[in-house]
Amino acid sequence: MAVQRSYETITLVASQDLTAHQFMPVMIAGGVAITSLLARGILMTKPLAGDHMTVGYKGQMKAKAGAAINSGSQVGVTTSGFMIAVTTSAYVGFALEEVGSGDLFTGVFDFVAGQVA
Repeated sequence: MAVQRSYETITLVASQDLTAHQFMPVMIAGGVAITSLLARGILMTKPLAGDHMTVGYKGQMKAKAGAAINSGSQVGVTTSGFMIAVTTSAYVGFALEEVGSGDLFTGVFDFVAGQVA
């Protein structure tokens, strides 16, 4: 079961309707992120276009998987905006539990600019 603990947030303005994208990575510009390098945090709310949104950028948070992920795997952002296990240097955190595609999982993330390895 995915859980959230302590995490840091920022507030951004949604550039599109993101009501169906809670727990997915987003960009500073207010849309769904399509790469780890563009992602600046995980969407915590369900904003409409123009609404303020809360974005978690560092800590233990829930995220939505785009494929099966093993516990301990490094995770990054896929072109569809979901989190997937990655073996490249472009990752934003790691999974704390095993999860299937489309499910929520708990991970530890750090989206701070310059921290994506």
